[in-house]
Amino acid sequence: MKILLIQNNPTKNKFENFEKFKNILKNINFEIDFVVLPELWTTGYNLEPYDIQSEYENSEIILGISKLSKEKETYILAGSLFYKENGNYYNRSFLFNRKGEIVGYYSKIKLFKPLNEHMIFKPGEKIGIFETQFGKIGVMICYDLRFPEIARKITFEGAKIIFVPSEWPLIRIEHFKTLIKARAIENQLFVIGINRYGNEFGGNSLVVSPRGEIIMDMGIGEKFAIIDIDLNEVDIYRKEFPVIND
Repeated sequence: MKILLIQNNPTKNKFENFEKFKNILKNINFEIDFVVLPELWTTGYNLEPYDIQSEYENSEIILGISKLSKEKETYILAGSLFYKENGNYYNRSFLFNRKGEIVGYYSKIKLFKPLNEHMIFKPGEKIGIFETQFGKIGVMICYDLRFPEIARKITFEGAKIIFVPSEWPLIRIEHFKTLIKARAIENQLFVIGINRYGNEFGGNSLVVSPRGEIIMDMGIGEKFAIIDIDLNEVDIYRKEFPVIND
């Protein structure tokens, strides 16, 4: 499973941020299975005015992501987007398949009160788990990472990998790295944290194996990286060290 991680530094212009993403993807000239972006990668926390900054069904950016996933024949986990539906705003992650179709979405459950997320977003009600050609994948968004019960539920639903799009600050970046490792160790699966960079945000996107080993750390800076992982390692390690069902 070949995964492209994009650690971006969003400007205040969401269309500029989308164009940067599009240019990265269009310049990749080999097959990618999955593309992953950070939390709120088109806007950062520049959410006002809400009606202009938010996405909605068949918005220009939603349709643009769909077109890219179809052109590149890749899954795109579109980090999370500021999304409006039925008069409510959500911090929402969409998964697009290789045909450009939306497989499903996950709305952030645990809203971060120090940044007043609870005053803007409506929390999600269901865990993020999706069927793909590689099996089930899980999604959590940033602050969700601090709540191990969410990852546990995703694990028991059959996921072998959890993606965590984030906007995690540099001042607490060691928490981010430690929690990504912890979720991987306790659930014996892959966990990929894709964090934005810039201003007070810390980058350091990382990939942790079911054994709890950091197999990629992107460090600081606006960049992208590609990693190839084998999800069979999850079953292999769980047989070697069978603790998941105890």
